[in-house]
Amino acid sequence: MADDTMITPVRTEPLPPVAKIFPEIELQQKTKEPNKFLKVLGGLAGGALNFVAPGLGGILGSVIGGGGSSFGSYTALMEQQRQFEDMQRYNQIATSLQQRQQSQMLADQQQQSMQLISVQHRASMQAEEFTTVSNLLKTRHDSEMSAVNNIKS
Repeated sequence: MADDTMITPVRTEPLPPVAKIFPEIELQQKTKEPNKFLKVLGGLAGGALNFVAPGLGGILGSVIGGGGSSFGSYTALMEQQRQFEDMQRYNQIATSLQQRQQSQMLADQQQQSMQLISVQHRASMQAEEFTTVSNLLKTRHDSEMSAVNNIKS
């Protein structure tokens, strides 16, 4: 079962070079110029999309405007792959920055909450002290008034 060539194929000849599989790598392809309207429209769409998703606007603008590249060629596909990988790296960096900012905001919120709880605790302790002193003074005043009333009668 281990010698099954369907599972583990055995290759006796080396792989052909990339230029034979994709001959347009060696050929200089002639690119057609897009018309001016599509260039302007692609530039506007790309610029507008860059505000929403940076990096993606350039790709969309080149798709609409023609961009001077043929999408069927290997080099254009490799360029698109590189741009896609760049966008993924940008998204990963942006996500990590957002997570760092969120964790910082949570830490700040926790610190503010602890400060607020501390202030509330001090206010309740002061209110309790005030009530205690007030009750003592009231009791003292009542006993003094009782003594004065006893002397009068």
